[in-house]
Amino acid sequence: MRLFNKRKKRPLSSKQEQTAGRIALAILGYQQRVADYLNGKTEGVSSKGWLILLVLFCAGFGTYCLSLMLQIL
Repeated sequence: MRLFNKRKKRPLSSKQEQTAGRIALAILGYQQRVADYLNGKTEGVSSKGWLILLVLFCAGFGTYCLSLMLQIL
């Protein structure tokens, strides 16, 4: 009994490859713009500030996970 049939891979036509390439370039361009924007926003944060943010994030997430585990009991 097969629940999931394997799809046969069909080769892409040249038009499909060109379209896929344009989509990939658009996504990469958008990703680069977002990365530049976020890097600009965090340019002024010192390494000590990043460490404090990391510790606070880990402590908050750990507290949340601990509270979820205690609610199960």
